[in-house]
Amino acid sequence: MFKNVLLDLGSRADGQLIAHVASFCERANANLTVLNVFEEPSKSVSTYFSTHHKDLQKIIVESYDNKVSEEVIKIGFDLSKIKKEIRWGKDFIETIKLAKEGEYDLVISASQALSGTPDSTAMHLMRKCPCPVWIHRGDLWRGAVRILAAINTSDISEENRKLNQKIIDHSIKLIEILRGHLHVVTCWSGYMESVLTSPRFSEAETNKYLEYEQQQAEKEFELLLANSDSKDFVKGKIIHGNPATIIPQYAAKQKMDIVVMGSVARAGIPGLLVGNTAERIVSSLENSILAIKPDGFVSPVK
Repeated sequence: MFKNVLLDLGSRADGQLIAHVASFCERANANLTVLNVFEEPSKSVSTYFSTHHKDLQKIIVESYDNKVSEEVIKIGFDLSKIKKEIRWGKDFIETIKLAKEGEYDLVISASQALSGTPDSTAMHLMRKCPCPVWIHRGDLWRGAVRILAAINTSDISEENRKLNQKIIDHSIKLIEILRGHLHVVTCWSGYMESVLTSPRFSEAETNKYLEYEQQQAEKEFELLLANSDSKDFVKGKIIHGNPATIIPQYAAKQKMDIVVMGSVARAGIPGLLVGNTAERIVSSLENSILAIKPDGFVSPVK
């Protein structure tokens, strides 16, 4: 876990982010590869420059390297510590292809959107990349890091339990590397809860049913923590309400640095986050996001 890290920079020259991620990899004892993906020039553009005896792609790469070198010299970082990859094409597609080829266990991508829904490249990676994807915002590993693991205890299938465990395990690993505080949050509610206000249900019946749902969530939550090594230092929270609303609110109020959550395929539609809930959580966050795939996830990118 976190031993082979791929940083997707697209066509950006961000020496500070490279140094920042390299610092994380040094703490994690991980190898770092920095990937740049440039849009391939059209045939007519390439032909024009070649007739003038200029290699346009080479000029673009050299210009990028010079910009990065200038930045890293300012902050005193040694570029020789990292491996570099250059590809031409669509950013998220080439990143996913390399992640699969190199068997990377973490992809880091810095979203251009500093709050709300991450940019389109980041969203494509979260939905379709086979390994965990970290959408980076801010300086996460400076000072005590606050991590929120958002799990789903309403689904008691074995597949979901395994995904919940992966979310916890990755969160614990981040805490070990970065040092800080771990919060594990789950939300519960009654099925079609608004219907319970109907005259067909007495107040006693409604309360009894909601008590049952809460107990089921608590039981599943305790089972999950009992199976991990996090029980002694985790702050657990079971909250009544819609996770699409509760998780972003909790993350903002508690000043979380990163939200770790599941990203799975909707039945029959590969490479999509499940339903509207996960999409709404992501679109409301101002934090960095670590999206975890379930076992057996197959990327639709070939």
